[in-house]
Amino acid sequence: MDWSVRLTDMSRRRLLYLLTPLAMFGLIAAWRIALGIPSNPIPPTIFATSTQPIVTATTTIQTNAFVVRVVDGDTIDVKLDSEPEKEYKVRLLGVNTPETVDPRRPVQCFGHEASDFTKASLNGKRIWLAADSQADERDKYGRLLRNVYLDDGTDFNAKLVSQGYAYAYVSFPQDPARKAELRKLETQAKEAKLGFWNPINCTN
Repeated sequence: MDWSVRLTDMSRRRLLYLLTPLAMFGLIAAWRIALGIPSNPIPPTIFATSTQPIVTATTTIQTNAFVVRVVDGDTIDVKLDSEPEKEYKVRLLGVNTPETVDPRRPVQCFGHEASDFTKASLNGKRIWLAADSQADERDKYGRLLRNVYLDDGTDFNAKLVSQGYAYAYVSFPQDPARKAELRKLETQAKEAKLGFWNPINCTN
C-alpha cells in the first residue's frame, strides 16, 4: 500500500470535514442577508403578542396610553395613543381594590388608601396597557380589561396585590399562569400582613 497516497486521502477527508460546516454557515448567512433577516434578531416573543411591553432605547418600556384620571384603586380613565381624541375607562385585570365610589356600597376599609396609592402612581403618567388573550376584552360595564405597566417596567396590577392594596380577582377568564402569580402574591402579602391584611388597618 502506498502510505503517502493514503495519508493524502485522509487529509482530504479531514479538510472536507472541517470545511463543510463553514460552507453551510456561509450559505445560511447569505440566505439571511437575501431575506433581510438581521444577524441578531429581536426575540420572537416581542412579535408573538402585543400584550408584552416593548423595551426601547430611550425608556424602559414603550408606552401606549396616558392616564387622564384615576377613578379608584382599580379603575382609570385613559387616552390611547392610537385614539388620542377619545377617553377609555380601564378596569385593571385580575385585581380588586376595596370600594370607594360604588353608590350601592359603603366605602370599604383601606379603600381610600388603595385609591390614593393608584392616584399617586398613575395620575398624569404614561403607561403600557396590556391585553390578556385569554381574558375578555371588556367587562359588563364596557370597561377595557387590561394589565398596566409603568414606564419603568413595573407591573402595577401585581404591585397592588403584593403590597396589600388589592385582592387577586381571578374568578373570570384570564391566563392561568397569571392567575397563579396573583394568588401567590396575595398569599405573600397576607402572610406579611401588608396593607389591608394588617389587623391594625382592617379586620378581614
